[in-house]
Amino acid sequence: MESHYKTLQTIYNITVQDPQPTTYQIRPREIILRQFQDWNVIQQDLQLLEEEGLVTTSQKDTLIITITPDGIQKINSENFTFQS
Repeated sequence: MESHYKTLQTIYNITVQDPQPTTYQIRPREIILRQFQDWNVIQQDLQLLEEEGLVTTSQKDTLIITITPDGIQKINSENFTFQS
């Protein structure tokens, strides 16, 4: 399993309890607090996930990250098992 999927799993865990997880706006600090990785690594992960269409990012007052329906489907797929 590729390591950027750990970041996808973290994003999913942040949004899973929201009634509309694809509209939940995640701030970078929410990911940083849950992962013990350098911000540069997380940024690279986000870029890869965005290229795959699993998350979107936009710049407002700070970076905003949202999970896409494809990202949720990836996490819930039978063959998705992240091993740290």
